[in-house]
Amino acid sequence: MYDSLDLFDEIAIYTDTHGNIIDANENFLNLIQERKESILGKNEKEIINIVKSSQNCEDKNTPIKDRFPLIIEEEILYSFGLRFYKTKKEFIVENKQEKILITRRDITEFKQYINLYHNETKILEYIAKGKPLEFVLDKIIKAAEEKNPKMMCSILLLDESKQKLIKCAAPSLPQEYSDKINGMKIGEEVGSCGAAVFLKQRVIVEDISTHKNWQRAKNLAAKFNLCACWSQPIFSSEREVLGSFAIYYKESKSPSSFDIDLIENIANITGIAIEKHTNNQKLKKEVEENKRQEQLLMHRSKQAMMGEMLENIAHQWRQPLSIISSYATGIMIKKAHDMCTEELEKDAFEVINLNAQYLSNTIDNFRNFFLSSSKKIEFSIEETISYTLKLVESRFNEMDIKLLKEIENIRLYSYKNELTQVFVNIFNNSADALESIDIEDRYIYIKSYYKNKTVFIEIIDSANGAKQEVLDRVFEPYFTTKHQNYGTGIGLYMCSEIIEKHIGGKIEAQNSSFVQGNKTFRGLKFIIQIGVKED
Repeated sequence: MYDSLDLFDEIAIYTDTHGNIIDANENFLNLIQERKESILGKNEKEIINIVKSSQNCEDKNTPIKDRFPLIIEEEILYSFGLRFYKTKKEFIVENKQEKILITRRDITEFKQYINLYHNETKILEYIAKGKPLEFVLDKIIKAAEEKNPKMMCSILLLDESKQKLIKCAAPSLPQEYSDKINGMKIGEEVGSCGAAVFLKQRVIVEDISTHKNWQRAKNLAAKFNLCACWSQPIFSSEREVLGSFAIYYKESKSPSSFDIDLIENIANITGIAIEKHTNNQKLKKEVEENKRQEQLLMHRSKQAMMGEMLENIAHQWRQPLSIISSYATGIMIKKAHDMCTEELEKDAFEVINLNAQYLSNTIDNFRNFFLSSSKKIEFSIEETISYTLKLVESRFNEMDIKLLKEIENIRLYSYKNELTQVFVNIFNNSADALESIDIEDRYIYIKSYYKNKTVFIEIIDSANGAKQEVLDRVFEPYFTTKHQNYGTGIGLYMCSEIIEKHIGGKIEAQNSSFVQGNKTFRGLKFIIQIGVKED
C-alpha cells in the first residue's frame, strides 16, 4: 500500500496478525534506540511497554479483518518517561500477506495541556470556595509534580520586609535543604529563587554546579543531588512580587516549551491563591475592627441613653418632689406653731401619697424600659409610642411642647424595646432642636399608618428643619451639631443601626412641613419603614 514507512511523519510499523514486527520506520527506531535488524520478528510487546490502552479486548470469534480499522489512545513507558499516543491500526493484505499497519501520533503535549487545564480548574474551584492557603498550595504542588515524577517543586513567599524568602510549601524537597534556604535574602545573583524575585523575571539554571548564582550554595545542592532549578516569580494582580515557584531536578536539565508554560501557569495560579488569602485576612481584620467599633459605639450609645434617661427622670421627679417637700415642710411649720389640724394633716398626706405613687410609677416605667428583653414580640405601635412619651413627658411639659398624634391601631411583630429606644432618641433630638431656637409654638407631630405591607411611622417637629449638609450626615457616627458638652453624635446613628440592621427596616430624615390651625410649620421629619410579613 505504501512504498516506505519512512514516508510517515509519525511512528509507523508493520506487524503480522500475531503482533510480530515485520518492518519499522526511522522514527520508531530512533525512539527506542535500536537497529531494525535487532527487532524484526520480535513481538511488539517485547519492544515497548504499553501501560494503558483504550482498546477493548479482542473478540476472537470475529474475523481479524473485521476488527479493523481501530483508532485508540495509548500510554507507553520508555526509559526516558511516559508518552501519550493517538494510535491507528489498519488491516492490510499485500502480496497475499496479511499484516497490520500501526501508526502512532504523539499527543503527549496535548494531554499535558489538557491535564494542566483540568488541574487549574480544580485549584481555582478550591480558591473560590475559600479553602485554606496551605491546602491550596499543597494541591498546586501535587498537581505540578504529577506531570513528571522526577520534578520537585517549592513555593517561597516574601516576608513583610520584602527582603527575605520564607518557605511556604516544598513537600518533595529534603527537609534539611528547605530549612537551610528558609529566610534567605533575595539578590541579583542569589540562587534561582532569590534572583527571580529580585529581578522580577524567570531564572533558569540548567546546571547548578556551574552557574554563578549558585556558587555559595552549590555544595548544599550537591549534598542532596539537586542539579537544576528553574524559578518563576509569583505576582499579584497589581504586579507586586509575592514570592517564587521553583522546579528542581536531580539531573542537569533545560525546560521544554511546555515546562515554561507550566511554570508560568502555576506561578500565576499560586499568585491568585496567595492574593485571595491575603485579601481574606485583611477583610477578616476589617470585619473584626468594625465589630469592635460597633460594640464601642453601642456601649457609648447606652451610656448616652442612660444619661438622657436620668435627665428625663430628673425632669419627672422635680415637680412631685417639690410638692412633697412643700407639704411636708408646711405641716412641720404648722405643728411648730400649734396651727396644724387633723384635717390639714390628712389633706397633706393624701397629696404626698399621690405624688409618691407618681414617683413609683415613674420608676416602674424606666425600669421596664431598661429591663425589657431583646426579643421579638407582638405589640401595638400606638401603645409603644404612648409608653415612650411617658418617659419624656416631663421634659415636654417643661418646654411646653405640644403633641399632635395621628396614629393608626397597628400591631407589629418585632423588637419593641429597640423601637422604643429609637423613639426616645428621636423625641429627645426634636426637643433639643426646639430648645435651641426661640419660637412660640413648639410642636411634635406623630403619624403612623400601614401601606403596601409596610408600617410607616413619621415624626416631625416645628424647629424649622436642617441644612442640607446636616441632612447628608445626620446618621453618621459622632456627627452632631450640638456643643460637645451636650451631644455625642451617637443617638441617631444608633437609630439607623437598630432600624436597618436589627429590625430590618429603613429610616430616613428630610425637611418637611405640616399644618396646625391656620399655620404651616416646617421641621425635620424622620420616616421609619418596617416591612410586615403576612401569613
